[in-house]
Amino acid sequence: MAEHDPTCIGRVRHVLGATVTVALDPDLAGIAPLWEGRLHPVGQVGSLVRIPQGPISLLATVTLVGISELSSPLLPASVPQIGNRWLQIQLLGEIDGLGRFRRGVSEYPGLDDPVHFTTAEELRSVYPPAGPDRVHLGSLAAAPDVPLTLTAAPLVTRHGAVVGSTGSGKTSAVATVVQSFVRGGWTAANIVIVDPHGEYRAAMGGLAAVRSVLGDDDGLLRVPYWALPATDILRAFCGSVDSATILSRFSELVAEARRSFVRAAEWLEMDGASVTADTPVPFDLRSVWHQLDYENNATYERTQGQGTAEVEDPGDPSQLRPAKFRPYGLGNAAPFKGPTFGIYSSVPTRLRLRLADPQYHFFQEPSGDLTDSDPLTDVLQDWLGNEKPISVLDFSGVPTEVTDLAIGVVLQLLFEVAVRSRTDGIGRPRPVLIVLEEAHRYLSDVSTVRVAREAVNRIAREGRKYGVGLLLVTQRPSELPDTALAQCGTIIALRLTNGTDQGTVKTALPDSVAGLADVLPALRTGEAIVVGEAVVLPTRVVIDQPHPEPDNWIPVLDSTRVVAIAYDAQSETIYVRFPNGSEWRYESCPPMTWEEFSSPAASKGRYIAQVLNQRPHGPLTS
Repeated sequence: MAEHDPTCIGRVRHVLGATVTVALDPDLAGIAPLWEGRLHPVGQVGSLVRIPQGPISLLATVTLVGISELSSPLLPASVPQIGNRWLQIQLLGEIDGLGRFRRGVSEYPGLDDPVHFTTAEELRSVYPPAGPDRVHLGSLAAAPDVPLTLTAAPLVTRHGAVVGSTGSGKTSAVATVVQSFVRGGWTAANIVIVDPHGEYRAAMGGLAAVRSVLGDDDGLLRVPYWALPATDILRAFCGSVDSATILSRFSELVAEARRSFVRAAEWLEMDGASVTADTPVPFDLRSVWHQLDYENNATYERTQGQGTAEVEDPGDPSQLRPAKFRPYGLGNAAPFKGPTFGIYSSVPTRLRLRLADPQYHFFQEPSGDLTDSDPLTDVLQDWLGNEKPISVLDFSGVPTEVTDLAIGVVLQLLFEVAVRSRTDGIGRPRPVLIVLEEAHRYLSDVSTVRVAREAVNRIAREGRKYGVGLLLVTQRPSELPDTALAQCGTIIALRLTNGTDQGTVKTALPDSVAGLADVLPALRTGEAIVVGEAVVLPTRVVIDQPHPEPDNWIPVLDSTRVVAIAYDAQSETIYVRFPNGSEWRYESCPPMTWEEFSSPAASKGRYIAQVLNQRPHGPLTS
């Protein structure tokens, strides 16, 4: 390139391995030259530049910007270059004479070589458009007219992570990726979204089968308790139980109930002697409860449980009606307490109350039929969405510990099916991507939910071999184990304001682009750093808004005029839900207006009347 080339911005001054220092042209006005009617922000961290080397051009990303007289000496220099503006760039790859891009460099630049900003045409040769093997994510932050796509295969089978602080656009980013799969022609996809907060129902529209733990009939998310080990069943229904006596007796009763089912079931071929308290076969938990409650309250005509039990009403397990006994006598008078009277404390009562609680109905389906077929077949089809490419499993509305146990069951069984599938089903014949919101809850070293933790860790370690991929979504990457992000082939990092979280992500990035992590706290909502196997180059990208968007309503507890509010930063629109159920939009509201309106100190009704009603507004239409 000639020196007067309008795309030239400076010259190479230092070369230290893949790190190159560029002195900007003193005649360059600012750090965003105007060319062909648009600004080229070469001074932005994450923007790309090229260095011609004969028939090839080296491609590099900007990692540092400075003025020498305001900074310490640049290695390997010993003194600053007074007055010079400079860029520090990291070599990433090269474009050959045919316009094809490949990672890595075959030669290094020489001193005084010219450095150019990249044009949109050059960037399009680096970033391939959406196609049969790629899904659309957004556009380059430095070149909005250049789309960024992700390679589908490594994104699904090599695991991925979406990290970002609350409000950074994390859920919207996930919704965009998932929607792009289906709208890009991947109608045979198997995407399972584990949604503990009920955010994705609205975003998936008609693309997904949505099942909820609080749903009715066909919309009910069924997670059979009997797929859990005995001790986890007790924890799910009764909370923490520390008594070894209670745990032992409950396990004995569960084991016997499972064996009874195996012996009686016509469709099940299994040796009853091999069944334990943890074997995942159906059994009737209500009968186990009834026996436990019976032993906890029984009185007898003689001491030590001898003689006949003083039963007044045998009760009914199916109706959760406990057995009733004659009250024990005072002193040495009959009837007498049984040998286990009161030893199980309040556990039987807690178990009965939870079995009767509508919130726990999802955990009791399907019950299993002696003459029917394996109930897990239909359940697994429900989890996978049946004919829909996306399945949203909505766990919102039930206690956290029960949710975590149920999620553990789902993940465990899905992975077991994938492991056993050879020519049909999910896994290697048909890969499945599991989107796991709040991933730190299940992967954290301090997680108390063993079933979920073990299932997620097993998929993270072995899922690649069996066609099961994880997309971990979290706002606290620092709470993940050290190896979690290292096992993710692709990382989408949105704004992170916590220093510890930033350090975790920076450690997971390749050394050549670790400097990009320094911009994480300054990213805009919906803007991200994308690195890994699914993207051509580590890239700063503006992620497209999903259509429709996830449910991001924020409840308002301190107002009688408003029940919930939401904000779309990209369109600068405030949404308000009123007590009568109507929803209104208020446009042309910059972030400062949203901050004022959402402040706890603001009177929502007064602010709407005095400020928002002066902006373009109207009711939301369904």
